[in-house]
Amino acid sequence: MSRPNEDIIVLAGEYVLGVLEPQDSADVERRLGSDKDLRAGVAEWRLRFGELDALTPVMAPSPQLWGSIEQAIATPPAAAPRRSFELWRNLSFWRGAALAAAAACLLLTVGLVLQSQRPQPVVIAVLEAQDSTPGVIVEAYADGSIRLVPLTDIPVPAGRALQVWTLWDQARGPVPLGLLDQSRRVVLQGGDQPRPKPQQLYEITLEPASGSPTGRPTGPILYKGLAAAPR
Repeated sequence: MSRPNEDIIVLAGEYVLGVLEPQDSADVERRLGSDKDLRAGVAEWRLRFGELDALTPVMAPSPQLWGSIEQAIATPPAAAPRRSFELWRNLSFWRGAALAAAAACLLLTVGLVLQSQRPQPVVIAVLEAQDSTPGVIVEAYADGSIRLVPLTDIPVPAGRALQVWTLWDQARGPVPLGLLDQSRRVVLQGGDQPRPKPQQLYEITLEPASGSPTGRPTGPILYKGLAAAPR
């Protein structure tokens, strides 16, 4: 199972919301004929916002609304300076402010929907040092990728690297997942491997900069821990 391409999802959402520049919107329309992922994203966003439109009640403004707005614009505070008075009466300014606020609300909606669409990890492991100090959080996903979140700085000597491993089968032994030249948040594509499961071992060792020469951990184990399914 592949993880969604968030760039395409965002682009499709912005296109459906009408917040793209004309040239960018035209580029999206040209791509729709050949890009099935983009086409699916646009269709999904149209469906989502169609549902929002259906749930939103139609509210007609009262006849007095525009009169009240025009009166307020024409009657600024008496003590306001001339520049503030001109800004108060500038309808273009208020239209622009309203459009900016609407665009911000729409983009916030896109962000919230994208957040809800993010895949959830199958298992999570807290890797600890020998003294039981938590050092790294591992989030493992169904597609084989893992996300590392360091909880502390891990010094890496020159010419060395951090290598991440997992063990789901004692007969096969530890499997390398990736190399890091420094401690940082990162997503590693672990490749083809079974779906992560509870009690699966994850560990980080200190290896040569090019990785373990044997395909098995050779350096000291800095952090390790067993995975558990999130509740």
